[in-house]
Amino acid sequence: MVVVRKITPALLLSLGTCLSAHAQSSVTMYGLFDISFGSFQNAYNGSAANPRTTQVTSNPMTTSYFGFKGTEDLGGGVKALFTLESFFRGDVGASGRSGSDVFWARNANVALASDYGKVSLGRMDNLLFLQALSFNPLGGAFGFSPTIRLTYGAFGNDKGDSGWSNSVMYTTPNLAGFTGAVQWQAGETSATTGEGNSVGLSGTYTIGGFSIGAGYQSAKSAELPKGNLAAGQKQTFALVGTSYDFGVVKLFGQYGQYKNDGFTANADKIDTKLYQVGVSVPVMSAGKVLVSYGESKESAVDGGTTPDVDHSIFTLAYDHFLSKRTDVYAAYMLDDEDQAGWKKGNTFAVGIRHRF
Repeated sequence: MVVVRKITPALLLSLGTCLSAHAQSSVTMYGLFDISFGSFQNAYNGSAANPRTTQVTSNPMTTSYFGFKGTEDLGGGVKALFTLESFFRGDVGASGRSGSDVFWARNANVALASDYGKVSLGRMDNLLFLQALSFNPLGGAFGFSPTIRLTYGAFGNDKGDSGWSNSVMYTTPNLAGFTGAVQWQAGETSATTGEGNSVGLSGTYTIGGFSIGAGYQSAKSAELPKGNLAAGQKQTFALVGTSYDFGVVKLFGQYGQYKNDGFTANADKIDTKLYQVGVSVPVMSAGKVLVSYGESKESAVDGGTTPDVDHSIFTLAYDHFLSKRTDVYAAYMLDDEDQAGWKKGNTFAVGIRHRF
């Protein structure tokens, strides 16, 4: 049986209110899947077995993730936002970048935004990581980007992580091409860790095809997969990057420096300088050739025993979009750590990324 109700002004007002509320709030699910096949080899000590591995692996170009984000219009130009994002490894069907990751390791934060900027609370990318990926042609590629591998990767000297938990961040609106941000991470000191509070700063200016950015952080705390920092331990990191897009080619450059303070282990008494140059060349409308060379220079300080070491990485890649959401890529990487008895590593891989 069909019941026909009389349409009244009250009913129309109720329907309008519901539709208005729906239009002012939204929740979206999205993500990215990156998986590759190839022969992977890092630089290695020649006295040990050659660590070359032929494998299907996840996340060399972009760390796979899925997430949810939502927004609610609070009126007066103010919006409430949330972001929940989780990493995963498609080759083995496991969550996280590794087994030590928390589930929402990529992002877990809420925010208020207006014309005066945005304030976020929770876990989020730290500002130095955002600077590192912004000014190199391979972005946040943990498998191939010299900047990322020499900073946050297994061979990097970063004591923290690419994401900060327990953090507060303020981001300015775009001010005639300039955006800035300040981030603070609570160490939440306990009797077992003695960790302190960390702070980060960044600024980026873009006009036309030119962009320049800088960031600084003082890290006094860390979570898994990195080890805790003890009381009095601190690592500072400053990074400057620039790029210029000529249309037919885009150039990139970065320079950064780490400094460790308060560490007792001789291997941790070390300073690191880092630089990277790169280029992105469009090929027709769907492809890009990506080239990047980076080098870190490690030197012992304050009684440290780590030898002076130059670690260089060169990557050549081609990325081709089959559609707006799907691309395929091929990459070659030469990894060279300049230590006595060490040999170079050569990596060849092809992969596919899909966004949903």
